[in-house]
Amino acid sequence: MKKLVLLFALFSVSRIFGSNIDTLELQSEIKDVTVFFDGAQITRVASKVLSKGKQLLEMDRLPAELNPQSIQVKNDKGFKILSVKHALTYPKSKSKVKEEYEEKIEREEMRMKEISNELDVYRIEEKILLSNSDFSSKDSGTTIAEIKEASVFYRQKLNEIRKERLKLSLEHKKLKDNIHELYKELNQKLAKENKTYSKISIIVSADKPTKTTFKVSYFVASAGWSPIYDFRVNSIKAPLNIVYNAKIFQSTGEDWEKVNLTLSTNRPSVNNEKPTLEPWFIDRTRVEQEKININGQSALKGTATDYSSGEPLPFVNIVVRDGDKTVAGGVTDFDGNYLIKPIAPGVYDVEASYVGYENKMVHSVRFSSDRVVVLDFEMEEGELLSEVEVVQYKVPLIAKDAGASGAVITREELSRMPGRSAGAVASKVHRVRGSRSDGGEYYIDGIRVSSSLPKSQVVIIDGYATETNITSLEYKIDIPYSISSDGEDYTVKIKEIQTPAEYVYFAVPKLDEEAFLTAQIQNWTALDLLPGKVSTYYQGTFTGESEIKAEMRDTLSISLNRDKNVAIERKLLKEKNEKLFLGKNIKEYINWSITVKNNTAEVIKIKLEDQFPIAENRMIDIDRLETSGGAVEEKTGIVTWDLELKPGEKKELLLKYAIKYPTYMMNNLSLE
Repeated sequence: MKKLVLLFALFSVSRIFGSNIDTLELQSEIKDVTVFFDGAQITRVASKVLSKGKQLLEMDRLPAELNPQSIQVKNDKGFKILSVKHALTYPKSKSKVKEEYEEKIEREEMRMKEISNELDVYRIEEKILLSNSDFSSKDSGTTIAEIKEASVFYRQKLNEIRKERLKLSLEHKKLKDNIHELYKELNQKLAKENKTYSKISIIVSADKPTKTTFKVSYFVASAGWSPIYDFRVNSIKAPLNIVYNAKIFQSTGEDWEKVNLTLSTNRPSVNNEKPTLEPWFIDRTRVEQEKININGQSALKGTATDYSSGEPLPFVNIVVRDGDKTVAGGVTDFDGNYLIKPIAPGVYDVEASYVGYENKMVHSVRFSSDRVVVLDFEMEEGELLSEVEVVQYKVPLIAKDAGASGAVITREELSRMPGRSAGAVASKVHRVRGSRSDGGEYYIDGIRVSSSLPKSQVVIIDGYATETNITSLEYKIDIPYSISSDGEDYTVKIKEIQTPAEYVYFAVPKLDEEAFLTAQIQNWTALDLLPGKVSTYYQGTFTGESEIKAEMRDTLSISLNRDKNVAIERKLLKEKNEKLFLGKNIKEYINWSITVKNNTAEVIKIKLEDQFPIAENRMIDIDRLETSGGAVEEKTGIVTWDLELKPGEKKELLLKYAIKYPTYMMNNLSLE
């Protein structure tokens, strides 16, 4: 019975798509983008006037990587959506644009050959003239008048020949430059034409002529964002200013022009299935399974240059292949650089193609998790339709940026690189085609279709909308932004807040005799601060970088600045030190002085740390004699002083201890 229902459903859809109905192109614009840590949801908006009856609407040239299971079609009421279908469109075998440019290039090359022939003729003519310019071989003497007349003739003729040769050489060079420009233009156009795209086909039925608006959204993996912050302090009496920023990148193949951005902390490309423990039998041999990092990605970067001149080549098409399947791809920019990410770990072939140059194929390139492969191409000029030069990939002895398989990418860059497992976004709910779900949505061919536009409750904070739920956080950016599809980072400001902070100086004079100003933020998790990089500014000056890490502490401590207005000195009081010989033992008394002075105009809090030595040998006894009121951590021997100093106030702290040890250890101990 189930098979009959399935066959009937497939037959119905085939009848719908196979019937003779009007086909309309659905022009759309990207209006809204929700960027996740891994991937992005693109929402396109299109308006169309529908006539009465059935129509097929096609939205073409969408990213090939979009996940079909994530497609959502939403529309105004007034007509029915009968079916939604996704398909890939492949490049045409013969491009009209390529034919047009080949004709132009052929004409230029033909003229270059004509010029080469003319130059050869002039060279022969010049050679004949020069070979017949020797008058000494004549039997009879040559008069001066004849020599003058001949010299004028030769001068005029040789000047004429060489001027023509120079003119033709310049024209030849100009034609060659024109051909290079034509190749560049052609490759720029082919970079878009020779791509595989997605196409969404929607069949609708209207009872009457209707003007309607569609919203079509889908998920792509090659985008992401990471949080970065600016911590700004003007005075230790003022609140801390925190500027929330985001670094956004995308290489989806379509530019986002003035789109409404939403930043989400969701990770739809990460497997959300909870782990399950299997029975553990201790009397069985345990087999360790290979651990696979599902979040580990790889990337490919490099340059493409002209082999002869070394000049960068823009619009070179770089494709990563697994057999006949395209895994990833990209094109070089105007400086000949390219960056392709993410790429699932594996072994692939990499091909570089550029019209007018020989194609190059590098076999068996290994892409490892959390690594970047660096691969440069030197392209050699060739015929329009040349064979592909195939080479075997070899790991460089010294990679440009680091390890043997390429450059080691930073943790920050890895966190920006999205995963390829877009299938995790697919809905786990299976429904009969055409049945209605609880949320006013339909599932047709596994694609979610909605007849109404859902609304969400949003809270506005400092002009920016923030939406939270149990598991994620969203920032809605009010100002439209443009993000190009080039894999580069674009910084977007999210919001700016002020929060109370306690400013405390911190110093460890034993290691560094400078005071570090820190901001102590209580209950920092309420500020929705995510793990990320922090740039610190003190009184308008950039002071360095720090990092917010996922911690269990209630107080977040951020180092802001070194402050030379707090003077610190640590010195050994040699005049007070003693060494006593007690039979087979020695007892030494060590005295340290730590002086701190507040040269600022404000009352400051400062925390100082030093330490007592610790002995693991029972033959050694250590007496902690003086701390000037410092708190001692028994296990570590660390001494902490929490001080408050008025402007101009100076305070001296003493640290004194005695060490008793056997005489034979005298030269092997570090007592100071």
